Amino acid sequence: MSGIAYVLVILGMVCAFTSLGFAIAIANDLRARGLSANPLFVKWMVFRYLAMYKRVTLEETGEVGPLYRGCSIASASALILCLGAIFTRGL
Repeated sequence: MSGIAYVLVILGMVCAFTSLGFAIAIANDLRARGLSANPLFVKWMVFRYLAMYKRVTLEETGEVGPLYRGCSIASASALILCLGAIFTRGL
């Protein structure tokens, strides 16, 4: 693997862990609002918690909450960076 691929993998991992942190914060926010969400199960139920958070914040404020955007951006960035690492592997 080339040096560029290693850098992209490391940045992708940072984005993935950031996304996990946002997902845990979303689960904690849902629990604070009285909904059933367990931060320990965020790995298996991340999409359910994201949908619940989006629905709840839209109903309360009329716009999507900031944790949703952060989690979505971090997840998409991790995916793009890891794909970039795969495609630059042979360089």
